Amino acid sequence: MRTSRGFTLIELLIVVAIIAILAAIAVPNFLEAQTRSRVSRVKADMRSAATALESYQIDHNQYPFDGYNYDGSLGTTRYNYWFLPLDLSTPVAYLTTCRLVDPFRTHRSGEGHWQMEDVRYRNIRSTWGPEFGEIQSPARTSPSIYLNHMLQDIGEWDIVSVGPDNYWGPNANSSEALFPGGAYSWETPSGYPAHTQPYDPTNGTMSWGDIRRSQLSPTGYVNTP
Repeated sequence: MRTSRGFTLIELLIVVAIIAILAAIAVPNFLEAQTRSRVSRVKADMRSAATALESYQIDHNQYPFDGYNYDGSLGTTRYNYWFLPLDLSTPVAYLTTCRLVDPFRTHRSGEGHWQMEDVRYRNIRSTWGPEFGEIQSPARTSPSIYLNHMLQDIGEWDIVSVGPDNYWGPNANSSEALFPGGAYSWETPSGYPAHTQPYDPTNGTMSWGDIRRSQLSPTGYVNTP
């Protein structure tokens, strides 16, 4: 009479151990692939936005405003700090939509204004200069002492994603001096004290830093990697 032979406990433990080893290798690689895909996506969106901004500038001889402005006739805020404005999508569609969702931001449904989940856009003259005083609230009447610093490091605009660590700047705790100058500063030619670290994947896809693009540099700042 033939008897069937089952697996021994040792054999089962060996199989479980092999599966655990394979999972330990596969899961991090899968998460890394997801992160790389999101980085590629947000960089592609930034390239599209950069093209739209330059096209807008050619037509209007200035880059679109980004600061706060409440449009009473519409009963809504047309412009939000610091996000791509409706001017880029209407009446002329430089972009099909000004909503460029940041895949790395923490999405908080129903909280904040309607662009709360988007990549950030800054018109440097909107924030640090007086050129948009007629629509800016409150209106700036004189340039900031940092205007020329920003124009030197970034140019007329920049676009920023929080990056894979999900925080503006290098991490959530601004009190930690994580690189020279402190948590929210980065060495640039002008010496401006409050730049954030650009994202660098060479230390792993979860490195601190924000994914950036500016008028002067596809990586955010002049003379930085």
